[in-house]
Amino acid sequence: MNQYMSDSSFTDLDPRKLILDPNMQARDPELIANNKDREAQMRKQDSQDREILDDLLNGGTIRQPITVFEVGDKLYVVDGFHRTKAALQFLDKRPEETLKVNAKLIKNRTYEEAFIAAQYMNQGHGVGVSKTEVQQSMFRTLVVQRQFSFSVSELRKKFSCSQGQATHIQRALKACSEVLYDLSSDKQISVVHLIDILHDRLKEKYNLTASAWDSKRFPRIRKLSDAYTGKELPLVDDDEKLRQLIGNTRKDIEKLINVCGAGVFREALRKAVRGQELGIAVTKKSTWEAEHGYTEDSPFLEEYEDFVTTNEEKDGFYL
Repeated sequence: MNQYMSDSSFTDLDPRKLILDPNMQARDPELIANNKDREAQMRKQDSQDREILDDLLNGGTIRQPITVFEVGDKLYVVDGFHRTKAALQFLDKRPEETLKVNAKLIKNRTYEEAFIAAQYMNQGHGVGVSKTEVQQSMFRTLVVQRQFSFSVSELRKKFSCSQGQATHIQRALKACSEVLYDLSSDKQISVVHLIDILHDRLKEKYNLTASAWDSKRFPRIRKLSDAYTGKELPLVDDDEKLRQLIGNTRKDIEKLINVCGAGVFREALRKAVRGQELGIAVTKKSTWEAEHGYTEDSPFLEEYEDFVTTNEEKDGFYL
């Protein structure tokens, strides 16, 4: 932050004029894989919010200044999300009162500078962030700066991580570099637009599921690393699992129709759903054919044995 000293000054600001942009919040508890650790982190954050609000309601003040970047005519909170949030909650409860928060105001900045500063500043104080959150925050910074060419040893030192994790970070950066090939670091582009392009291109190239992204729509390091090496991503979201299950089941049904023929499939379906309370009613094969025309079953009967043998060997799929 020393590079901003000449443009900074301390002042009191109305919290209602400040912008709490989610992109400026480096904390991202959802990145924490362990359920207990994740819940503990979220409880700590909630506890901090309540403590600050209680202090204000009891006549106290916000003692530590927040940091605000002036970008055009907008004031972005770069450091002090919880303090600003508590001040806003206080004003909601007591709208008749006036409350100002002391802030280090840094003028004449860009959104990208605010974003990068926020990633660094939210890593070492207040509610301590986890190592996973810190590394993801650093990864986001490198992507926004479009700095992709690092050796594993350089990344290991920069991220203070194991060689294995540094390798994952390098792969994730390579994947980002490849889809952003036409956006060099000297090409002017907004951070929001960059995130949109990165998200869309990575999703299209690797078919990344919802669990592969952080709350800022950046790819998670390990998820992207696995996708880059061709490793299939595990489904951790119930909705994703359901969509996958429905898709696979539909393909199996289509395979049955193609192999068995419409007539046999309809009759088998009729018998299968009978008594299942699925809300599915299928007329008898003979009744349907009398109305719509007979189906030719003999070609499918000839192929039946080959079908059973092939699927037993390859798919474990049985009629």
